Amino acid sequence: MNRLVMIADIIDSRQLINRGAIQQGLESMLGVLNHQNSQLLSPYTITLGDEFQAVFSGADQLFPDILAIMRQLHPVELRFALGVGPLSTAINPEQAIGMDGPAFHQARDLLTSMKHDSRTLAITGLPQDDGLQEAALGLFNLQLRKWRPNRLEILQRLLEDQDLPEIARHLDITERSVYKNIREGGLEHAIQLTQALTRRMNDALARTD
Repeated sequence: MNRLVMIADIIDSRQLINRGAIQQGLESMLGVLNHQNSQLLSPYTITLGDEFQAVFSGADQLFPDILAIMRQLHPVELRFALGVGPLSTAINPEQAIGMDGPAFHQARDLLTSMKHDSRTLAITGLPQDDGLQEAALGLFNLQLRKWRPNRLEILQRLLEDQDLPEIARHLDITERSVYKNIREGGLEHAIQLTQALTRRMNDALARTD
């Protein structure tokens, strides 16, 4: 059975002046997400000072989680490597440690390769396509690195099916400002892309061959 593994890290964390506060912010946010994401098989766990990982049964809440983490740590940059594949060990439901298998190997290799380029998010283990997925992710990555916290949170909440008045109230901005963020950020297209990738990951997780 395939599982979805995330291995992520903070970029250049050792050079951050306020590293301790950033790590505390990360730990706090991961704790919140651990209580909200029902598809976590093994919870978000900080494995090193600047690295964390988790195992999922499905990808439905994955992109909102990633956006929430990015918003929490902004302007600090992160990398998220996602691997779909089987595990060769039992799942640890308490902490995302002590596990192994192709999904972990693929995610680890992907994260290592991302350290040599500027990607924020990458996925491996999905059926091969004609390059469209990689190209679309590349464009999405360019946008992710430009967005401020409000835009990250607006996209997060849109993916969670919150309506515009609710988003405006939560962020203490006008509905007009929400519309402006959606329009200028091309968030409709970002929603289409993340939903398509979610379906692809869920299809790959459902495969038994």
